[in-house]
Amino acid sequence: MRLAVSDEVVLRDLAGEAILLDMNTNTYFGLNPVGTRVWHLLAEQQSTETIIPLLLQEFEVEERQLRTDLEKLVQQLLEKKLLIAIDDPS
Repeated sequence: MRLAVSDEVVLRDLAGEAILLDMNTNTYFGLNPVGTRVWHLLAEQQSTETIIPLLLQEFEVEERQLRTDLEKLVQQLLEKKLLIAIDDPS
């Protein structure tokens, strides 16, 4: 899935963790260090599939568990409109 960070989201890094703020809704969302790393990778790569190999190299986690956790986080971020799904023309 291709994703983009909403233009209305402001990120504040706090010692490895992050706080996201949607400026339209004033919705706050906190990320732990792993979630913060996922956020930064998604902002750069824009695809869950391209970041999975990177995360598997960085963290000791089974791929199945990583995919489940990543899907849950992305779904939460989409629901809160902090991330936006991009239609992929391919």
